[in-house]
Amino acid sequence: MWGYAMRRKKRNKKVKKYNKFFSYNCTERKNKNFSYKDFSYSNSYNTRFTNSIFYGNSFYKATMKYCGFNGCKFSFIEFKSVNFRGCRFKGAHFENVIFENCNLSNTHFQNATFQNVYLVNTSLKSAKGIQDKDILTNITNSSLKLSLTPQLLEVIEESKTNPYIIASGTIFQKKKGHLSNAQKRAEKLLPKQERKRLQRERQTKLLAQAKQMSFNKVSIIRLLDNFTESEVAQGLHLATLSIDKDFSSLSYFIPYIKKANSIN
Repeated sequence: MWGYAMRRKKRNKKVKKYNKFFSYNCTERKNKNFSYKDFSYSNSYNTRFTNSIFYGNSFYKATMKYCGFNGCKFSFIEFKSVNFRGCRFKGAHFENVIFENCNLSNTHFQNATFQNVYLVNTSLKSAKGIQDKDILTNITNSSLKLSLTPQLLEVIEESKTNPYIIASGTIFQKKKGHLSNAQKRAEKLLPKQERKRLQRERQTKLLAQAKQMSFNKVSIIRLLDNFTESEVAQGLHLATLSIDKDFSSLSYFIPYIKKANSIN
């Protein structure tokens, strides 16, 4: 009986998610273009990404300890629950970036530049080299005041009908149960009918939850930093009708906004 209980406990032990494809240990990855790559759940240590480009990436729950990002360009990035302990960002440029629940202890930002950068539950107390910390906006989603046009509010409500937008954690708060990269790869190995059945079940569950969800004000503000309310509304409407696969970055909406408004 005791042996059975031990085996059951071992089977029920939660397995930590790990993204091995974008995990680097003591290596050189400088002058690379990492645009749209998913670093979620990755684990990197003492790696140099010097002068690399990051656009539209997701770093959800990534660990990037003592890495070098000197001279890198970050645009439309979500840093959520990322451990950047001891990292170097000297001369890096950040544009339309959010740091949410991040560890920035002993980081170095000498000569880094910031444009439309937001902090949510992230401390700069031990971050070094930021000359003017007021240029970074400290906000919380609950206390944020935001007045939107009826057109945009209507389209945001309409986007609840798209399960992929709900699951992305971009316009709305991310719900538990979102598939990891490993789970997605495992599902691809299943027979086609089984995959479709699982997808329908998830979509039905997400749409049922969506009715009570409130939108992420910070995400809307980040879009409005680059486009008008009318442009965002038209683009979000097109995205709601068009998106039919998983994504995880707010930048995924940019092509739809540009296409809906004929912006080059």
